[in-house]
Amino acid sequence: MNKIKLFIITAIISTAILTGAKAFCEISTTMPDIKLPTPNMTGGTPIMDAYKNRKTSDKFSKKPIDLQLLSDLLWAADGQNRPDGKRTAPSALNAQVISIYAAFPDGVYKYDPSSHTLNAFSKEDIRPIVGKYPLILLYAADLSKQSKYLASVDCGFIGQNVYLFSAANKVNTAFLYGVNSIALSAKLGLKLGQEVLFAQIIGYPPEVK
Repeated sequence: MNKIKLFIITAIISTAILTGAKAFCEISTTMPDIKLPTPNMTGGTPIMDAYKNRKTSDKFSKKPIDLQLLSDLLWAADGQNRPDGKRTAPSALNAQVISIYAAFPDGVYKYDPSSHTLNAFSKEDIRPIVGKYPLILLYAADLSKQSKYLASVDCGFIGQNVYLFSAANKVNTAFLYGVNSIALSAKLGLKLGQEVLFAQIIGYPPEVK
């Protein structure tokens, strides 16, 4: 391949990438962020009852997750519980390399624990990559700051927090491995060294209408 052909091909690819990135930014900025209500941090189900009722279930109602429940859920998963920025879930060496993305029918949001806000990310419904569940939490890790082994352990801590919260609040959940990490990471615009490791699906049980 001569230099002229190589230059033309490179220029076409670069233009396509820039056009796609511009379109993605335009889509992502047309949605408002969601400032979550203050989470309930006291009371609730006794912890031993939550352990007793903890289970995996992928059977869900079509009812959307209530905003207050969503707020409580995300705070329980990996929210800030101390003034120094530390979280409800342990993190190896306090590296905090896990980001939580919430995928809904109307788009994708990234959870910001410091402001307890869902930052609008994309209007695309990416749930079919995993399955059309009411709510999908995607756990993305920055592996440039921590090993995949330790990041996976951190995901396990967050997932268990969601399990116990779900048991205490009578919602169903299932932790998923083997998700299409390449497709999901591309949809989230993750950089080299960042990767979606696991997903967790959440929703009301089928009897809730």
